[in-house]
Amino acid sequence: MRIEERLILKELRDLGTNVALVNIDNISLNLNDGGGDLGTVLVRSMSHTKAGLIARILNIQGVKTINKGLAIENSWNKAIAISTLAKAGIPTVPTRLLLSVGTQCDGVNYPAIVKPVHGSWGRLVSLVGNHDELVLLLKHKAVGDAYSKIAMIQPFIGDGTDYRVFIIGDEVVASMVRKPSPGDWRSNVARGGVAHALKLSADAYEIAIKAVKALDLDYAGVDLLYSNETGYMVNEVNAIPEFKGLMSVSGINIARKIAEYVINTARR
Repeated sequence: MRIEERLILKELRDLGTNVALVNIDNISLNLNDGGGDLGTVLVRSMSHTKAGLIARILNIQGVKTINKGLAIENSWNKAIAISTLAKAGIPTVPTRLLLSVGTQCDGVNYPAIVKPVHGSWGRLVSLVGNHDELVLLLKHKAVGDAYSKIAMIQPFIGDGTDYRVFIIGDEVVASMVRKPSPGDWRSNVARGGVAHALKLSADAYEIAIKAVKALDLDYAGVDLLYSNETGYMVNEVNAIPEFKGLMSVSGINIARKIAEYVINTARR
């Protein structure tokens, strides 16, 4: 378990909850079952693919999960998430989906960020300065598996600084700014990015809450970028968010708030 799961488990137990810890890698799931009396399931698998699949099957079997399976899958697929949010009228980072080396790239502004449809921690994310670099990168990706051939391209906004807003239900729990470490352009704390707590404007929080609702999530970490021309825009939404960094800089016990939300949801 990561520190986040350990903290949530501790808080659930401290609140007197009857909680069972299940490692999905150690079980088989009966697809012909009706779900049984599993109560409410908080899905915290490190693999979003496994998490979405397990949660969807449990949902089909009538089991309540946090988050829902389809919501996890739709958030994990960044292309679907951006499309869903844009359709709902929520400001999002301009994004194009590239399906092959021969994809038409008219209208792309450089420098640009190329990222996989799935992924976290800034892995396999590249910065390209022009069309030739983009084509070369796509050719390299083309020798990989089916997923690695598909990419998204977005304009590089600002200096790589982004903003994380943690939402539970309709509540903004905490927020922070993350800045790239010297010599890098990625703000991921896992890659050495520097973070500190920051209270954002009301419109930033409204965008984050709307994004969580549009993706039908119970809770999530919403990553925003800011442009002087367009204001705050959603970049990504994480349906199984880490939060140890945000807890440390904000001083807010996010694990306790998640535990309380799970308990209140189970009671409804």
